[in-house]
Amino acid sequence: MNAVVSSISQLLPAEILDTDPERIALYSQDVFTIGPPIGAIVRPRCIEEVQSLVAACRERGTPIVTRGGGMSYTSGYLATAPESILIDMTSMDSIVEVNLEDRYVTVEAGCSWQKLYEHLMPLGVRTPYWGTLSGRFATVGGSLSQNSIFWGSGQRGTAADNVLSVSVITGTAELIETGAASQINGSPFMRHFGPDLTGVFLSDCGALGIKVRITLPLVLLPGAKGFTSFAFTESGPMLRAMAQISRESLTSECFGFDPYLQHQRMKRASLAADAQQLSGVIQAETGIVNKVKQGAKVALAGRRFMDEVEWAMFTISEGRTEAETAHQVKRIRTICLAEGGKELPDSIPRILAANPFGPVNNMVGAEGERWLPVHGLVPHSKGEKVLAAIEAVYERNRDVLEQYAIETGYLIAVVSEQITVLEPVFFWPDALNALHKQSLEPDHLARMNQFEAVPGAREAVYKIKSEVVDLLSAEGASHFQLGKAYHYRPALKAPAENLFGSIKSALDPNGIMNPGVLGF
Repeated sequence: MNAVVSSISQLLPAEILDTDPERIALYSQDVFTIGPPIGAIVRPRCIEEVQSLVAACRERGTPIVTRGGGMSYTSGYLATAPESILIDMTSMDSIVEVNLEDRYVTVEAGCSWQKLYEHLMPLGVRTPYWGTLSGRFATVGGSLSQNSIFWGSGQRGTAADNVLSVSVITGTAELIETGAASQINGSPFMRHFGPDLTGVFLSDCGALGIKVRITLPLVLLPGAKGFTSFAFTESGPMLRAMAQISRESLTSECFGFDPYLQHQRMKRASLAADAQQLSGVIQAETGIVNKVKQGAKVALAGRRFMDEVEWAMFTISEGRTEAETAHQVKRIRTICLAEGGKELPDSIPRILAANPFGPVNNMVGAEGERWLPVHGLVPHSKGEKVLAAIEAVYERNRDVLEQYAIETGYLIAVVSEQITVLEPVFFWPDALNALHKQSLEPDHLARMNQFEAVPGAREAVYKIKSEVVDLLSAEGASHFQLGKAYHYRPALKAPAENLFGSIKSALDPNGIMNPGVLGF
């Protein structure tokens, strides 16, 4: 035990301090990168323990990084200096208050999206944005530090768009509450009380403080859902259809895959998984006739209809009534057919909606390949142009891609009425790291190929990924999960950079909060 950890251990309960070498190694890596080894893991159980730790680290100049579910791939929670202290927030996972009268819920930052959703569902409510596809692990606090999309994003925006208040411990060990909760005798019922202080602490990757409690709004569960699937022969028509669907706010989720990524997904699952997913569909339906009808529909569709599909788009619409969702589906169908889309069975979005927080087996390829996504958020008007520019990057690197058997694909989604999300992904044969092995289902891991480590391939992926990031920056793209992998400080105009630097200095005068993240 090093001197800093030994010193801090005198101030903290022994049961929240972890220096086990295997776990130190595990927590010193993310999905893509192995960082410098941290000094210790601390699992606080309450706000006071977080404050005590921050105060001790400030006094000693010890850097702090904060981790939630651990699904990051941008070095967001990886230390830049050896012997840093990592705070694992997953022990602080309580649902503190559900206020149905004022329509909000307060949770501790380590609460997973799955836990929150399952707690609220019997009450007939949920949050407007209600989690990521990795929500069985991903925490509310982690999503707000990194920002994220998926469930609800088509109409409600990102995780950060749907927050009322946060309670944050800054680098001075001070507890700050935001929104209406910041005032004397206030409660967290409204985000705005003067300037939007809540927004300052969102998407910061822990640079400005440690989120310990979060308040989110509540909405009624939808009364009905509608589903569509369409095939397109090219990316352009699909992007145009998705953009128009987004502009008209017709879906809660709208996403698509290129041929390679679609075939990856079809190869991945097993017949056993199909049976489990069918069970989820049946349980999600209301009424015995509907259960039988939709179950049979999904079972008969199988997977063979995707064999010849190139670009594929899927939508999930929500409304208060069947008539409302039927209207949305009809309009989606009109838009897609006008762009040359061919309608497919709706089994894939139906299964996904019935099983929203599945295993995270998608963090590796169907055969056990390494996986790394990149992404950029652009206005709808730029989607086709930027996708073509990414393809040009791949063509310039075609020899390297072929040398290391690196395959590429795309996930495409829309957010609210303005945003196209382009997520290029890389797959390549390479050894899995400890985080993969800990996160994958054991049976799934056992079926995977055990590739040897290929450092050259990893370096090639990193280089090409960096070229894509440079391209996205040149196009003025925005990002989630900025971490230490995307341009933030270098991309800022000088006045914005100076302002953020001043805020960072005020809230973290000793520079202990995740140094290096966002470029600060």
